[in-house]
Amino acid sequence: MSGKQYQDSKKNQVPIHSEQKVQNKMTQTNESQKDVFSVYTKSFDKLKSAFERTSTQSLQSYTTLNQEILSTWSSFIHTVASIQQNYANKVGVNASLPETSAAVIQDATDAFVKAVETNSKVVQTALDATVQNIKTVNQNTNAFAELNQNIINSWISAWKPRN
Repeated sequence: MSGKQYQDSKKNQVPIHSEQKVQNKMTQTNESQKDVFSVYTKSFDKLKSAFERTSTQSLQSYTTLNQEILSTWSSFIHTVASIQQNYANKVGVNASLPETSAAVIQDATDAFVKAVETNSKVVQTALDATVQNIKTVNQNTNAFAELNQNIINSWISAWKPRN
């Protein structure tokens, strides 16, 4: 390129202000580096996926453990009762229970079963309410994000230099 051609090309160029230089430099930097927001969301998505996988596995492990505990507990109680009954029969111990004692034990058992079932219903109701509250927070978060976006757009349009 000759000197004349260089000067002519410079005349046709619009002068770049320092703000435009900074923006051009930022654009070049963003192209050569990963965007902070994409890295942030990709990291979050990876973490969320791990939680989803492990929570399912943990829930299954908890369920399996619970079944094993109940099975072992049941087996233990029935085995112990059987051994004690055999021993009592062999040594001649009278194992009969007065009707009033049997009724008290049955009433206590029924009350305990009712308490367990009521507790389970309370826990389930609390979990359902928690799920609904989380859904509400999510809806409110989306509305809040949209409101913030509208405010930002309004500010940008108000402060953006017009050509």
